[in-house]
Amino acid sequence: MAQQQLDTSTVGSVLSKRGKVTATRPGEMMRILKRGDVIYSDDTVNTVRGATLQLRMLDRNIVMLRGGSSFKVGQYKPETQVAEIKRFDYAGGELRPSRKSLSV
Repeated sequence: MAQQQLDTSTVGSVLSKRGKVTATRPGEMMRILKRGDVIYSDDTVNTVRGATLQLRMLDRNIVMLRGGSSFKVGQYKPETQVAEIKRFDYAGGELRPSRKSLSV
């Protein structure tokens, strides 16, 4: 019986969180995230109502989620040029842009 190949590409990590935040990968158990945990390209990240989460991606972008959100990183290309669009599958909840400017 062939085992399903999982995409183990690391695309970021948990920068900060408040409340219960989980990640699920196909064929694996849900894991509760804490600061510093790794995020993979096939993860679906979920926040419960009232929770918040900031993910620092490898390209230094920050993804922020509010409570009741679900975020699936469907395609992630760290080598994407600044002028190109980064594509994500967004399952639901509320997104808001970061007002912080990251200096390179």
